[in-house]
Amino acid sequence: MDLTRDTPVALRTALSGPFFYPVVLVWLGWPGAPLRMHSGAGNITWSGQTWSGAGRFGRVSVPDEAMAGVPDNFTISLVTDVPDIEPYTDAVIRGIPGAVYLGATTAPGGNGLIGAVEFVSGTADVLTLGTQMNGDTLFYELSVSMTTGPGMRSMASINHSDEDQQRAFPGDTAGDRLIELMGRVKKTYWPEP
Repeated sequence: MDLTRDTPVALRTALSGPFFYPVVLVWLGWPGAPLRMHSGAGNITWSGQTWSGAGRFGRVSVPDEAMAGVPDNFTISLVTDVPDIEPYTDAVIRGIPGAVYLGATTAPGGNGLIGAVEFVSGTADVLTLGTQMNGDTLFYELSVSMTTGPGMRSMASINHSDEDQQRAFPGDTAGDRLIELMGRVKKTYWPEP
């Protein structure tokens, strides 16, 4: 199997080894100051930027890739017991860019990044703040829903009209003739009337 993403050689080598230490990096073009976070602890320097660790408080939810194409949405969440996150819900985020990268580090939960590759990217659509109780602790969950564009199925079309043909091939009469022939074809009914 070949990797179809532009994967750095060092990362490809790490992934093909007997084991590797995964890390997820998230970038959001947040209004005022871009957010760069990763799934570990501490800071990682990559691509000329510092990425802060969210540890077990971050979550990315991306639907599986399927034969039909890439996912058309994904969600990035930050869960914390710090109520200071509430002011972030006032930000106007619709249309800001964001990306999720998958990489590997040199040690479990480490900060030595071997390399990373873009997993999914899109633009922000919805920002929500939710709360949940866990024992005596109130947790806040800030979620950003991202869209990658129209889904592959909604972009695909199984209908081809004469108008489509004329746009692509001005003056072509094949569409007209095909429509005329379709009208002459005897229709088969089952069971027979």
